Amino acid sequence: MEQHHTSPTWEVAAAALCAVASLTVPLFPHHPLSSGAAVVAPVLLLAVVALRRRMVWTAAGAGLMAAGDVVFRVLWWVHGDPVVPSVADVGFVLGYLALLRAAQLAVGPGRSGASLDALIVVVGPTAVVAAAVHAPLAALAATGSTVQTAQALVAPVFDLALLVLVVRATVAGAVTRPVAALLQAAVVLLLVGNAGYLLLSGYAYDLVGPWLGAPFGLAFSLAALAVCAWSRPALPRQPVRGSSRLVLALLPASACLPAAALVVQGLLGLRVDWQVLGTGALLAAVLSTLRLHGALRVAAEKSAALERLVGVDDLTGLPNRRACSGAVERLTAQEEAPVALALLDLDRFKAVNDSLGHAAGDALLRAAARAWSSALPASAGLHRWGGEEFVVLLSGADALHAEALVHDVRVSTPAPHTVSAGLVVRRPGEGAASLLARADALLYRAKDSGRNRVCTEDVDGDDDPDDGAGAPALGAPASSSS
Repeated sequence: MEQHHTSPTWEVAAAALCAVASLTVPLFPHHPLSSGAAVVAPVLLLAVVALRRRMVWTAAGAGLMAAGDVVFRVLWWVHGDPVVPSVADVGFVLGYLALLRAAQLAVGPGRSGASLDALIVVVGPTAVVAAAVHAPLAALAATGSTVQTAQALVAPVFDLALLVLVVRATVAGAVTRPVAALLQAAVVLLLVGNAGYLLLSGYAYDLVGPWLGAPFGLAFSLAALAVCAWSRPALPRQPVRGSSRLVLALLPASACLPAAALVVQGLLGLRVDWQVLGTGALLAAVLSTLRLHGALRVAAEKSAALERLVGVDDLTGLPNRRACSGAVERLTAQEEAPVALALLDLDRFKAVNDSLGHAAGDALLRAAARAWSSALPASAGLHRWGGEEFVVLLSGADALHAEALVHDVRVSTPAPHTVSAGLVVRRPGEGAASLLARADALLYRAKDSGRNRVCTEDVDGDDDPDDGAGAPALGAPASSSS
């Protein structure tokens, strides 16, 4: 079940109007204040709708961003050119930090695989963008101050961090698919705006103007729409439907993007920025390898868990018939290994089910399994064969030792219930099917002889007529009526 926040129509309409107004910013007179309203309005709207939903960090981040943009435009208007760096950067940095905190809280702890997926998806485009702005940044570092260079890097780095969190939220299912799409588009627009400003500053400064606020205004308009449509899936979180296919498509595309950009630059005879693109390609390869290693480890763990489940009885937790058959086959395949096998059957179990109900029967099976497991040494194997039948598998035990152990099992049966057993020792060259068939025949003999006893064979392989009727220590019935 999801928690939905209803959104008034005016909020959605205002966000849509802000988006349209942002697209018209290039048509405004090239004055920092005349176009400022179309950029600041969506940021303030985001703060309002977030505050109405008690998304305090989002509201604080948007408010700080709006304050920073107002100061930036006023300084631009006063000085005639963008003032970089300036006091407005304090608002931008604090706003980004608040938005990052909001995104982190929305995503939650998530899965390590989702984090790696997000990093791989982002690292490819990041390398290409970094290669594009590398030259302007290098020129700025050579001619400007360290503070100016750092200021130019801050916004794109924050944009990339936000993009990683938003992609991770999509993969982990922390937000619904429409909200994730709006947030991804918003962060990409922020990145385009900041990277575009760096590119124009380095190659065509004359084109720098208030119209560059268009992608920022549109980004915050989309973010406001995302908050209007906000819904958070209830825990436990599940990946958004279709996100796995999307990630499978994006992971190889992003990982190959830096290498592809290197090839394209070389083919077109452009200046090859191998430092940035090569680093991006290497980082994508390392992250992809880590993700593959993690995926293979998870697959191996799930395969092992599934294998264990296939061989485990759900009711008692003991190895089931499938596991028992495999164990008997393996032991009988060893020519010299002595093997003893006992087939056990709870006496009058059907009467328990019929008179007390199947829940009581299940409880008896679990109690018997626990009691018998405690009575057997760690080297012995206790399996549920099916229904009320169990198998005790003893490797390396001779006839007398095996008979004593099965007797311990019989007397440990939860009172007032009893058990009958047929015990055999493997003959030279005997296979699993024959061993089980002989144990089954002796079990029927124990039932026909009065129950609550262990029937064995004599050393010549014939049924021992005294099994269960001799010394009490080796299987005498607890009562003649059983």
